[in-house]
Amino acid sequence: MNTATKSSQLASLIAAPVRHLDDEAAMQSLGRELAELLPSGSLVSLSGELGAGKSVLVRSIIHSLGYTGRVKSPTYTLIETYDVPMPKRGIARIAHLDLYRLEDPSELDYLGFDDVLSDHQLVLIEWPAKGGDRVPQADLQVQISYTEGSGRKLVFST
Repeated sequence: MNTATKSSQLASLIAAPVRHLDDEAAMQSLGRELAELLPSGSLVSLSGELGAGKSVLVRSIIHSLGYTGRVKSPTYTLIETYDVPMPKRGIARIAHLDLYRLEDPSELDYLGFDDVLSDHQLVLIEWPAKGGDRVPQADLQVQISYTEGSGRKLVFST
């Protein structure tokens, strides 16, 4: 997909750059919405405090794209990959990275990070700042923060 087409699709995602969600069910619903709009070739970064809902959102996106198995958190493995049996919109391979436990950005070289980026049609990265300048600019950045009660505030940017 060319850069202009990808940019226009992602721009539609952030027409409302701030969203307030009341609970986990709303986060899952947003994941389904994003799955319908993310173009093949996208890199999405997710930032926020521990427990803010990054993995909930990622799990919903992956399932909504057609993966039916268990979506594991890559907290300890750092990378989990998923092959979608009946791909939607050309997204057959998805990579989910959680860089929280990364000690140094150079560790990404040992994980085959460049291959992950080139071999997957969708890459979702939690804690991208831990990867320093080794993590390319995301096509879509999602910042999740707590609000009162069980709510969350999400801010989208490109």
